[in-house]
Amino acid sequence: MKPTPPKSSRPAAIHPANAFTDESMGCGGCAAERRLRAEARRIGMALLSLSLAPAAWADYKTDVGYAALLQELGSAIPDGSGVAVTQTEASSVDTTSALYPIYAPDAAHAAFAGKNFSYPGTASTEPSSHATGVGQLFYGTASMAAGISDIASHETDAWIASLYSPTGTTTAVTRRIANHSWVGNADTAGSNGMVLRVVDRQVQRNEYIQVVGMANGASVNPLLGNGYNVIAVGRSDGGHDRGSDAIDSTYVGGRTRPDLVAPQATTSSATPIVAASAALLVQTGRDAALSLSNGSTTIAGIGTVYNAERAETVKAALMAGASRETANSGLAAEISDYRAGGHQTDNGLDDRYGAGQVNVYNSYHILAAGEQDSLQDGGTGIGIEGFDYDPSFGGASASNATATYGFTAPGDLRLTATLAWNLGVANTSAMTTTLHNLDLDLFDATTQSVVASSYSGSDNTENLWVQLFADHQYQLRVTTPETAGYTWDYALAWRMEAVAAPVPVPAAAWLFASACGGLGLFARSRARRVSG
Repeated sequence: MKPTPPKSSRPAAIHPANAFTDESMGCGGCAAERRLRAEARRIGMALLSLSLAPAAWADYKTDVGYAALLQELGSAIPDGSGVAVTQTEASSVDTTSALYPIYAPDAAHAAFAGKNFSYPGTASTEPSSHATGVGQLFYGTASMAAGISDIASHETDAWIASLYSPTGTTTAVTRRIANHSWVGNADTAGSNGMVLRVVDRQVQRNEYIQVVGMANGASVNPLLGNGYNVIAVGRSDGGHDRGSDAIDSTYVGGRTRPDLVAPQATTSSATPIVAASAALLVQTGRDAALSLSNGSTTIAGIGTVYNAERAETVKAALMAGASRETANSGLAAEISDYRAGGHQTDNGLDDRYGAGQVNVYNSYHILAAGEQDSLQDGGTGIGIEGFDYDPSFGGASASNATATYGFTAPGDLRLTATLAWNLGVANTSAMTTTLHNLDLDLFDATTQSVVASSYSGSDNTENLWVQLFADHQYQLRVTTPETAGYTWDYALAWRMEAVAAPVPVPAAAWLFASACGGLGLFARSRARRVSG
């Protein structure tokens, strides 16, 4: 008989504060408490596991750059060791019990030898084949992150409930990455907005990285792909839901989703590949400490988190490192027309593939190049790859509203850069949100012209993919159109590589009007400050 997790009591009810009631929620038996418990059940009933491919693509490790990284680093390759993770799964019906669902991976599976599972919420009465397949790709002994050994297995409804304290503030966490190979849609827009806020708040305040799958095909399931601070994952063949759904004044429709894709036949399989890639980066940043990072923070329940392993940095490194063009092994679907045919988004991505296919080789080297400050923060210039985390952009009366990163192109190269920052969610019962507006430009100091820009007023990443010319002096510029003083943090990641054919750029006379190559300037949007 296969061992099953010990049964435990259901955690406290969801406490979204004012999402459903203005009453006090301190009393366990009050009407507000009962309504919140009922809402938690309704959200849970709308959750769907994303279908899992019968088998993973055999060569995905080659396709996402892992094989090249292994060949280069050998036994020194990061494998997720010491990174505590969460796997959440939508439960299926247990016909033998009215109390406990089926959602947990099979702890007795050979792929999980040496793994330590915990079950913080409602226990699973028997293993889930879907969870087992996802776990094999995320942290199994044959996965890219085989060193992960500490896994919290959560039923999705119980996990959502665990994110709230009785006062509606965020709860402490002990984990760095969560994988969500499920989608969902609550009964009301208010419920969807409440769940997305509390998930985005965990990323912002606890550096708790959330890797989430998009639906397999067009769908209205905003949980959790509509989040701002999550890493939303699709498939390299483009067969997934695209764009965000309109929920409220914060979670608006038409935002770029997904952020990344992976070479799998389903998003359930693609998501843990990105989560495993994130684990390798988190370990890289943590183990290198201040040799790669210029600073750190302390998170209750986690300890020291260095700049190279922050949620924004990992997201930016994964997106900047992604392959905009692919040559996959034995997989018919390729990315060969990135941003072509009207598919370029306002934030510089492709509306089908986001930043492209995850490439852990590129992303690792972005982090390994180390943190490099802007000129305003004492930097003297940047290398061909690297990152920066700025903890206090903006400043009083916009005194720190420009960050400049200068470099001279050592050849005819292609630059890929991602600027990422978090939606702010207040740590109060109201969960008021703030989305600052940051922009990203590439300025050619040799020709005194802006050659590429990314201006989106509704997204929280800006992205460049542009041709560089040998010996030209360039500046990557982070700016904001906001005039009111504020202090916010962002991560910027970049890499430059040789390319067989140049990415088209507009002629000098067209710089401020041409759409050639998708590199014309976008209309600048005003800052967004919205409340829930």
